[in-house]
Amino acid sequence: AIKRRVPLVEVIMLTGHATVESAIEGMKLGAFDYVMKPIDIPVLLEKIEEACDKRRAHEEKILAAKVNEIISHPMAVFSESVED
Repeated sequence: AIKRRVPLVEVIMLTGHATVESAIEGMKLGAFDYVMKPIDIPVLLEKIEEACDKRRAHEEKILAAKVNEIISHPMAVFSESVED
């Protein structure tokens, strides 16, 4: 549900009642990672950093695509702002 509402957010599932099936399902639905409690704080912080890096990389790709679109079709910038 989180990924449907905010597609760029990276979800780390933290559970004390894990099963292989729930882990697979969570990953299929878009979770970045699936970890079991108890988890060491340094390990959790590493997972969070990895998720942040993935989101940053995805945002950079989106921005690069937008810049390339503007470079390819510079007049489209003006037509979009008129419609908004």
